[in-house]
Amino acid sequence: MSWIGSFMRVELINTGTEIIRGDRSNTHLPFLAHELFFLGEKFTLQIAAADSKDLVEIIRRSFYRSALTIVTGGLGPTSDDVTKEAVSEALGIPLIGNQELSRKIKSFYDAAGITVPDWAIQKQSLCLENALLLDNEYGSACGSIIEKGGRFLIMLPGPPHELEPMWKKHVVPWWRSRFDLKKAYRLIGKVVGIAESLIQEKVEEKLKKIGVDEIGYCESPGEVSIRLSFQEQEKATKIMQLLTETFGSDLYALEDKELEEVVIENAVAKKLKIATAESCTGGLISNRLTNVPGSSAAFTYGWVTYSNEAKVSQLKVNKSLLDSVGAVSKEVAEAMAQGALETSGADIALAVTGIAGPQGGSPEKPVGLVWIAISRKGMVPVAYKRFFPSDRITFKRLVSQFGIDLLRRIILDKDLPKC
Repeated sequence: MSWIGSFMRVELINTGTEIIRGDRSNTHLPFLAHELFFLGEKFTLQIAAADSKDLVEIIRRSFYRSALTIVTGGLGPTSDDVTKEAVSEALGIPLIGNQELSRKIKSFYDAAGITVPDWAIQKQSLCLENALLLDNEYGSACGSIIEKGGRFLIMLPGPPHELEPMWKKHVVPWWRSRFDLKKAYRLIGKVVGIAESLIQEKVEEKLKKIGVDEIGYCESPGEVSIRLSFQEQEKATKIMQLLTETFGSDLYALEDKELEEVVIENAVAKKLKIATAESCTGGLISNRLTNVPGSSAAFTYGWVTYSNEAKVSQLKVNKSLLDSVGAVSKEVAEAMAQGALETSGADIALAVTGIAGPQGGSPEKPVGLVWIAISRKGMVPVAYKRFFPSDRITFKRLVSQFGIDLLRRIILDKDLPKC
């Protein structure tokens, strides 16, 4: 097998002309690289390849220089889905029909009410000889694992909602049973509201003194993930203590969890009910919260009151208040939070109102301005003025992140940020 230092050589080939053209983002790389981190490996090389004859040679070269190659996409029924054919030619392994798989694919399309020609089902039911087939519960494209000469190739479907469950349910157990996982331990710390460079300045040298072998920082809107690898398990306690003491309430997890998961889990544990009233985020906060399994035990109401009329009719915001100070204001944010709290009967309510842009700003209220308010039973609403000048999507993500973090701090009785 091919190794680089103590790591197995693993390569990723993402197929799809739409990726090369920039029509679609490559979401496979971040997901799979993240997953490999917890298997003790990392990608040596990643290639984005078009659905063309070049794919055969790309696969051949990758396979014979690596211990394991992962190929994503190109397993569908259309003429540009050529991954299986390319792998067959590259490795010299024949494609054979599989009647059982053909029946499964037909049943999938029938259940979805989709009519497809017989040739399409026949194409998708072709498998490489002696391949280990990976069941697809959310689509028609079967994945597979091929072994030849002590080397492995894994084929996975392109749609993320098919690839990710297949990886977790089938590939990870196979991987753990097939390879000796390295005696290395991994830990993730997730921090909100602090810049990546400042996080590094605060902890990197201290982490190195503890004996952390690999330190990585990954910044996303509103948070930074600190990814650490080390050899001795007993170092974990020292690392967690260092991160906790350094970042305090800004550290929201010492495991691979999203901020909204922490909020829902703790709200459920404390039997607290949450309501949201959103304007500029358009429902993103409630969407993130309800993406968490079991959120129905904590999340009760979610309003998207985009217009002033909606704020008045749904949240009982006084029209004269809106006329006097405007929708994007401390007073209206607080009134929205209080209205959501009283109308829903929840224990905690969060409200946001801002200017996502690119139009609608003024010298007094520029694009990127947002007021975020939180209210709790027995508590006077508290509003925060923030400025996130960015594109609409990033603005909405940053606002939702700040708001969801406010929920976390209130639920866990953590220090609140300065207004």
